[in-house]
Amino acid sequence: MVDPRTERQRDLIGDIHAQQRRKLFRRVALIVALFIALLLVAIGLKLLADQREQAECLADARTGFAQGTSEDLDAVAKGLEVCLAEHTGDPELLGALALTRAQLAAEFGDQVEQAEAAVAALPEDAKHITHDGELARVMLALDRGELDEARERLTAVEAMPDTKSIAPNHEVWVSGMLAIADPEADLDAAIDRVSTTVQTDPSISIQRLLVVLHMHAGDSSTALEELARAREQSRTHNGLAADEALYNALLRQKLPGVADVADQLLGGEFVLSERDRAHALLARGVVHVQNGEIDKGMELVDLAWASLPGWDKLSRALALEMAMEAGDGKRARKWIDEAGLRTPESEIYDAWVELVEGEVMTALADLAKLPQEHPRVALLQGLALVEQGRFAEADAWLARADKLLPGRIDVEVARARVEAQTGDPELARRKLESLAEEEPFAPRAWTGLGEANLAVAAKASKAKPDEAALKDARRAFKLAIQRERLPAEAHLQVALLADRKRADKPEVVAEVLEQLAKAVETNDHLPRYAERQALYMAEVGDRQAYAALAKIVERPGIDWQAPLALAKLVVDRVEFGQASELDPKFDAWVTQAESLAAPARELELLRARALLLSDVEADTKTAELELLALLALNEADIDARVYYIRTLGYDRDKAVIEIRRGIQVVPEAQTGRFYCEWSTIMSRGAKRRPAAMYAQTCWERLRADPSSSTVQLLEAGEQAVRMLQRDKRPKPAMSLGEELTDHLPKSSIAWRLRADAELFASKAAEAKASIEKSLELDNQDPLAHILSGDLWMRFGRKDRAKESYETAREQAKGTALEKELGKELKKKLESL
Repeated sequence: MVDPRTERQRDLIGDIHAQQRRKLFRRVALIVALFIALLLVAIGLKLLADQREQAECLADARTGFAQGTSEDLDAVAKGLEVCLAEHTGDPELLGALALTRAQLAAEFGDQVEQAEAAVAALPEDAKHITHDGELARVMLALDRGELDEARERLTAVEAMPDTKSIAPNHEVWVSGMLAIADPEADLDAAIDRVSTTVQTDPSISIQRLLVVLHMHAGDSSTALEELARAREQSRTHNGLAADEALYNALLRQKLPGVADVADQLLGGEFVLSERDRAHALLARGVVHVQNGEIDKGMELVDLAWASLPGWDKLSRALALEMAMEAGDGKRARKWIDEAGLRTPESEIYDAWVELVEGEVMTALADLAKLPQEHPRVALLQGLALVEQGRFAEADAWLARADKLLPGRIDVEVARARVEAQTGDPELARRKLESLAEEEPFAPRAWTGLGEANLAVAAKASKAKPDEAALKDARRAFKLAIQRERLPAEAHLQVALLADRKRADKPEVVAEVLEQLAKAVETNDHLPRYAERQALYMAEVGDRQAYAALAKIVERPGIDWQAPLALAKLVVDRVEFGQASELDPKFDAWVTQAESLAAPARELELLRARALLLSDVEADTKTAELELLALLALNEADIDARVYYIRTLGYDRDKAVIEIRRGIQVVPEAQTGRFYCEWSTIMSRGAKRRPAAMYAQTCWERLRADPSSSTVQLLEAGEQAVRMLQRDKRPKPAMSLGEELTDHLPKSSIAWRLRADAELFASKAAEAKASIEKSLELDNQDPLAHILSGDLWMRFGRKDRAKESYETAREQAKGTALEKELGKELKKKLESL
């Protein structure tokens, strides 16, 4: 049995121990609570410190980001990396770093791989997605050219709060860049939005964007004003200096200053981002190209091209223009493909390449299919029409181009060229003198100056042009040949200027033909040059004229002169005994000339001449009526009267009356052909002395008349030599033969006639030299080979004579001379 007192003692001791334990527990709990409280305070303080550090990091980043240079952004990125080392995984810091790296990549072309890595490190869970991080994704999509993705993501970002963003309003920058990259975007709306933001946002990147937007919108004056303000705001921003050089180069203005700024930026003393360096290289390349240093300039443009992003249309367009100005169609086409241009831009540049390569007709046809309201379509159509010589049509297009693309020197030059031809040539000359001196390698500046001088010379007096102006014109065209790409027009004009001296210096024909050949070689795409060459060849009696004209009439873009000249040539050949009948295509060529608006008088005269070649009396009667109709319109029409006289046949009295009437109604200097007809009538009547006298008068007057054609001169020369020989006057005949070759040094017929006169005068050595020259010019003339055989017989070389006679017989086959020469050649060969 337990003692109750003992139980009470035990209970008392237990209570004491319990009380002691409770006190201990309370003390421990109090200590724990105090510790927890202290811990919570420490954690709170730590959190506050972390938040303060994060805020300070973000604030520093915000300041550096607003300053906006590539160096500032690089410093911001490095600062954020330091912060992230202390605050690993912080979504705001990660987003800020991604945005900074993305800005370096998208604006400057720097640290692209680091930007991709920073975006890849962003948290994917919705709770930790940040405004800056998502905006960085948009910017990299934009830089990659993934515009649809960028637009879609940007819409989501614009709905997010940007309270902790290091670049508040930066979605405005991204949307503006999207507007530049998207050819269908509303640039005006983008400019309005950016202009509003610039007023309150100190970010230099947004200020710079406003400049770029104005340039893309074609408002270069406002762009340069905004650029000046941006440079004032950030004097250390080397990218803005590169922009200034680029835009002035784009406008082809202040080029010495452009070169100076670009050289300083590229000299190694300044830190330049990849894209700013590309802009400086491109600007410097432009100056080299404009100064005529094509290879040096295009080397820099090549380097720049590799660093130009797809959205940088202005720079890429400028690079393409330099390829055009360098005449490098192959390089331009490669860049057009690489640029991935959308329609109609790609088609516009394709047409530009065609124009650069001289395919003016193709370029005009392609441009006609493109949007006519596009500024570059207006520009290219105006330039192409000027190259084609369609100055009146070009004027409206160039005026539009000047308004939409102000300040372009190629437009200034083209408008001055139009003014020279359609307005005040003296005003145009002064303008082009200034342009050529200021920009000596500007497209067509020297050609335009030469054209203006020609217009001034012509305006002075058609009868006696201003010789000083002609001299200045020749000098300008010579400089154009030295300095211009594809100076075909300059070669043509040098040829035409040289040809002015042909009457006094017939030897210039060789120089003229050489310059015309160079014009064709320089630009055979434009038929203007090959057409003029073929017409001149026909004019001077070149044996290749027929082939050249037959080829040119097949080309589009020619005028009526080529088919008409070809039709005349085949009539001339029959009249002169070089062909037995008209070419089967004669009627087609006449019809072609008529469809191209050839003068009715020219067509009627040519048809009458063709009818006179027929032996059918009805054809002769029809020709007579047509010629009388022409004389009724103009009794001083020499061609119509000469051929009308021929319709009279052997009605000697009536023919002489018409001859005398012709001599009375035309100036004496132009009466030569009537004397040729009179000589023919006298010869038919066996009156040798008057026939020879009239033939000499015909030759002398035609030789002195600059309007005399080669065929007319050859006919007159041949008749005069023949009549003098019939009159037993070999020395005058030989002298006339020398005059003939002096006047027509490129004519094989002239040399053959001279050789015949020299042989008749027993000057065998001189005749041999002349016939060799004739055969050098035309080895297919059977009459020349017969004469060569006669000369070899004179020298006792029967073997060589036989060879010449056989060649003559071979060459005569199929021609009008085959039957005529058959018996003569057979007799000569049998005598050997």
